[in-house]
Amino acid sequence: MDERISEGVENTMRLSKLISLVLACALCLACLPAARAEGGPVLNLWDSVYTLLFETDNVTADGEASFSLDGEHFKTASLHYVQDNSGSLYDLKLLTPKADGSQRETGWTIVADPEGLYYVMERYYPGTYRIGSDEPVYSLLRRSVQLDAIVNMGSLLAEQMDQLLPQGTVSTETVGDAEQVHIVLEKDQIPEMLKGALNLAAVYLSDRWFYYGHDRSYTNFYNDEEAPTFENFATVTEALAAGTVFWGLEKADVRFTIDAENCLTAMEGEAQAASTFMDGTVRHVTVSFRLNLSEYGASFVPPFYPEDYEVTLADEM
Repeated sequence: MDERISEGVENTMRLSKLISLVLACALCLACLPAARAEGGPVLNLWDSVYTLLFETDNVTADGEASFSLDGEHFKTASLHYVQDNSGSLYDLKLLTPKADGSQRETGWTIVADPEGLYYVMERYYPGTYRIGSDEPVYSLLRRSVQLDAIVNMGSLLAEQMDQLLPQGTVSTETVGDAEQVHIVLEKDQIPEMLKGALNLAAVYLSDRWFYYGHDRSYTNFYNDEEAPTFENFATVTEALAAGTVFWGLEKADVRFTIDAENCLTAMEGEAQAASTFMDGTVRHVTVSFRLNLSEYGASFVPPFYPEDYEVTLADEM
């Protein structure tokens, strides 16, 4: 019981700090010149991303990403995601290079049916699936108090970024009925407020992805007499997720495509971030990616039948 109380207090303190930071950002932004009545390209881009993540219940996403650490490739990911009202299909494939030159295949497929039942098929256990129950989700991201705080901070920043970013870092181009927003940033061009916000968002999303419902801790990876090291963790991904104390954006070259109805249809580019580890060591993570979004209002997820996926319920094995 004491541990639960302690964890609850710690989580409350974290949320309090997060809310305090959002309020501080709001106060700082209030002191800046008001944003233009008609939003600039960054604000319009933010609006389209917000609409996609929280107000779109029917869309298909296909993407790929390649990750490297200090110039050495360590992960490739491919994603196929379909949102169909309260149903969804989430297929993630991961490839990790091995010492013998081959690649380890992992990932999972998650199918959510209209009743809110989630069927999870992991590549760790091919041919089986687990079933769980949850509340139906009608958007790409599930809302939470902490996520709302991050989003509110992003909205405040987006209203000012068109003025805070140096001239020439953001450009637009009309291609047919669509608009392309091209953002090119180097480290010395990134406003300090944006650096802090991006770090906060990166840490939060990492915690939510890898440690959902748990307190992030590295005490299991070393004893009290030793300093934590990168090698204490089983994988590069785990070390970066659990051991990074600060994420700093170094540079980015990203292009977004928005159609005539202000729907985001594509994004691609490359970004590099500096990961400051627990021991103070700085490593550079580079990701190149592409994401295509299509079938707005026309995506379809069929009901889940095990035979369609050639799998068996894990409890029956």
